[in-house]
Amino acid sequence: LLNMETGEVMVARAKAVILATGGAGRMHYQGFPTSNHYGATADGLILGYRAGAKLLYQDTLQYHPTGVAFPNQIYGALVTEKVRSLGAKVINREGVAFVHPLETRDVEAAAIIRECSTDRNLGVDAPNGKAVWLDTPMIDMINGEGTIEKRIPAMLRMFGKYGIDIRKEPILVYPTLHYQNGGLDINVNGMTTNVENLYVAGEAVGGIHGRNRLMGNSLLDIIVFGRNAGKAAAAKAKETELGTLTLKHIEDYAEELKSAGIESEDVSPLLLPHYARHER
Repeated sequence: LLNMETGEVMVARAKAVILATGGAGRMHYQGFPTSNHYGATADGLILGYRAGAKLLYQDTLQYHPTGVAFPNQIYGALVTEKVRSLGAKVINREGVAFVHPLETRDVEAAAIIRECSTDRNLGVDAPNGKAVWLDTPMIDMINGEGTIEKRIPAMLRMFGKYGIDIRKEPILVYPTLHYQNGGLDINVNGMTTNVENLYVAGEAVGGIHGRNRLMGNSLLDIIVFGRNAGKAAAAKAKETELGTLTLKHIEDYAEELKSAGIESEDVSPLLLPHYARHER
């Protein structure tokens, strides 16, 4: 830790640690865009793993079906499912509504990806690859003029900043990395199952939602499990005696890499991903 007043570097020993580092969307798995903040680079999972914590469901990530595909300034940003619930349909380049707009997220996202695949080639050309239309003007046509402004004003403002009036023209969308279902294995109090005094809350937790998550349930990660972890960590800290400070878990991890023949100059934690252009 750095003392901002004196500039002195201090070593701190914690009686209990809570990891709440969020998801992993900014790793841009398979080149997908993401709705996640810039700090969502899975560093908490790596920290826990190096300390010996068990990981769950690392192969499961939720793709939100409608992420912004244009303009580039908000590429990957979330287009809320409320847009489709109000009547907007996803449309391919031939003007065909190829999937029901109220399908579950995984079905909707899979349908859009399939429509944009080289096999079907029914996606619309966008700056970062293929996309599909989300026919937003249908909302006011179905529900009456002013519905968009009243019911989804944030969407109206977000696109309006870039000269796109979603009341009059459709928008381009493509699935975006949205939520990390996998994470560190915890017990009911938020402590990792095999590392004493290491707690986890938020999206870094694995198993709360199984291999998929229903909309809105991420609030459980923050409110319920965050509260549990905080209370349990505070209570545990009162009865914990500090041992000798050690970096053995880091040394063990370095030995694991060496024995596996893995050489890397990457530094952790990763502050920002290494951004490069990816073609879908």
